[in-house]
Amino acid sequence: MPKLLSGAFNTIIERSVKEKTNQDWKITNIIENQNGAMHDAALFQGNHHYNVFVKAGTNPFSHDQFLQEAWGLEFIRKHSAVKTPQIIDVVKEESTILLIMEAIPVRPVITKQEWGVLGSGLATLHKSTWDKCGLETHSYLGIFRQDNTPKNTWAEFFGERRLGDSMKMAVDSGKLPGREQESVERLIHKLPELCDPTQPFSLLHGDPWVGNLLFDGTQLVLIDCSIYYGNREIDLSTVDFFCDVPSYFFDAYNECYPIAPGYLDRKDLWKINQWLGHVYLFGEKYLEALMKAVNKYL
Repeated sequence: MPKLLSGAFNTIIERSVKEKTNQDWKITNIIENQNGAMHDAALFQGNHHYNVFVKAGTNPFSHDQFLQEAWGLEFIRKHSAVKTPQIIDVVKEESTILLIMEAIPVRPVITKQEWGVLGSGLATLHKSTWDKCGLETHSYLGIFRQDNTPKNTWAEFFGERRLGDSMKMAVDSGKLPGREQESVERLIHKLPELCDPTQPFSLLHGDPWVGNLLFDGTQLVLIDCSIYYGNREIDLSTVDFFCDVPSYFFDAYNECYPIAPGYLDRKDLWKINQWLGHVYLFGEKYLEALMKAVNKYL
């Protein structure tokens, strides 16, 4: 049984919520999260009609990762009109780090209108812009620590901070052969002619697959962010990377914030960083998908 479900952390969770809400809050029930998250997680129901969602991490970087996630969620709320859960606390209990946040009641997304709410919500996030690519701090995408040191162009940032860093990890792990590495390097050199220099740099979620785009019955709620500023097309290419998404989502996005012409031609380019990460994590079975995308643009 995961320690979260055993009640081992109930006291520290109750204390954090009491300090945040100024209420005598007590846990009444624990429900395991079964959505395939990389961390143990659970919903803690309590009195006063207040519930919290808790993630537990035991990696050496978990404390920093949860601090950055909490910071990113608050950054989104401060710099856009998009909703995120309120952060309660990030605490350490022995060798476990807990990220405690407000639990948002959510509904499954079913109708055309509901998918449209998610699409227009992501477009609203992307309307928050900056004059550089990157961010004042690093972020995490799963287990990957991402360097967000700002660059003036998307070609520089995507080439160095994403493709270059991911390629190095794959090479150092022995999973990206020399010939494939050379092809990725040639693609990085070619990026200035492939990237649209006129795109503004949007505030990006960083990992907006549909599991991280929640619907509370009224609006989009973002979770598990990996924020930075950059080309919003990379967020769009992630939305349906793992599963199909109805066209209503993209239609509503486009109506709220028109997508630049030629996006579909560039879509596979933005997926290359994901494929490099898959090669690093899972090995040669993803080499074919990676090189199909790379060769398309060489």
